[in-house]
Amino acid sequence: MFEIDFLPVGEEAAHGDAIALRYTQPNGEWVHGVIDAGYRGDGERLLEHIRTYYDPEGLDFVLLTHPDADHVNGMGEVMRGIKVGNLLLHRPEQHGFPGNSGAKPASELVELAEKQGTKVIEPFAGTGGFEGTFMVVGPSQEYYRELLQEQETTTKAAPKPEAVRLAEALAVEPQPELPDFPVELPFDDDGGTNPRNNSSAILQILNGDERLLFTGDAGVPAIDRAMDQLERNGQLGPLKLFQVPHHGSRHNLDSETLDRVLGPIGQDGDGVGIVSVAPKDPKKPSPRITNACGRRGYRVWATADTTGWLRYAPDDAPDRDGSPVDPIPPKAEPPDS
Repeated sequence: MFEIDFLPVGEEAAHGDAIALRYTQPNGEWVHGVIDAGYRGDGERLLEHIRTYYDPEGLDFVLLTHPDADHVNGMGEVMRGIKVGNLLLHRPEQHGFPGNSGAKPASELVELAEKQGTKVIEPFAGTGGFEGTFMVVGPSQEYYRELLQEQETTTKAAPKPEAVRLAEALAVEPQPELPDFPVELPFDDDGGTNPRNNSSAILQILNGDERLLFTGDAGVPAIDRAMDQLERNGQLGPLKLFQVPHHGSRHNLDSETLDRVLGPIGQDGDGVGIVSVAPKDPKKPSPRITNACGRRGYRVWATADTTGWLRYAPDDAPDRDGSPVDPIPPKAEPPDS
């Protein structure tokens, strides 16, 4: 049995991830965890959510996929409010990059963990536990170090003021709905995402025969390497849940990678893609991405379509607040979507 709650993060056009989950190991014991914690206020809401609906003695793990503000800023609130067994995060300073902008938030969380007796683990491919149900499948340590070096030479544009971002988002016309998914013209990742996003830890959870894949903000090269790892492990197969990376960005997936992750176009399936996305950004999730998932038999649900949080659980799970939303329908795909 498993329960996964995707909490809305930020406001208006500000995206982010904050995920609470629990599932049973083969021995019947629960594993409670958090994947990312959004902004500071999101961390407080995430902690209250866990106390209200899971009521655990503590969290078995918290995983920080990568240290962007919309993933890391709430993690301290979570860790200060509940006992945590294992903190999984990457530590740039341990790899010779103390000046990386992710080094300071990582060090602060490590210091907090050490004071509380929490075990600190870097989530590289092959890291696993909980009777084989928990497995990090990317990045490898070698690839992570390559990405740290790339970050040294990548110029990151200054973030736009929130008012400007919201105005730009509202200026984009939402794409019209269609009766059916349009024919897919094979597409690439349109330049790809940045090395910071590609450093995201990618996690697979096994719940019986069901596979759940969490991708953070990873892009095509990172996800392809994770699929190579799963192939070496002999763990390829249908997914029950696919976290659509980077809030459904057009730059994080392509047709070939989706074929590897989800399977071919036209298959029948009961899998679900879930995307954490702000309510007032019509550019995300990209219709090209949600349509591509739909063609491969995956319904896509978005946190923006719920006023509370998006809960995903089997039909026999305990009934409580939080529920699936209607899947995103087929939409037109403009050339730049």
